[in-house]
Amino acid sequence: MATDPLIRGEWLRPGQHLDLIGAYRLDMREADDAALVRSSIFVDSRETTIDHIGELSDPIVRGVIGRDAVVADFYDIDAGGFERTSDDEITLFKNGGGAHLDLMVAKHILDRWRTR
Repeated sequence: MATDPLIRGEWLRPGQHLDLIGAYRLDMREADDAALVRSSIFVDSRETTIDHIGELSDPIVRGVIGRDAVVADFYDIDAGGFERTSDDEITLFKNGGGAHLDLMVAKHILDRWRTR
């Protein structure tokens, strides 16, 4: 429920991964601008995060990062692009939440069950 960032980009170390799963409103932030700038950003869904969650929309509106800072979302899994580019790369995942995640997991489980 943080409206001011709790995580500072200066704290991040090479090769670190950060999962952000809390802030879900436009007025909420978990990580500061430096954390976003230093990281390769991944999201569960561009559609439910970029314009709807302060973690991304606020820095985009202010020009700190561009919309293209989001490397990939779960809908890009088949296309690849989720591999680290180096051992020192800092990665950040922003989970916007929503029923689409439940559907993705259910579909994955059903597909695996069918191939047994």
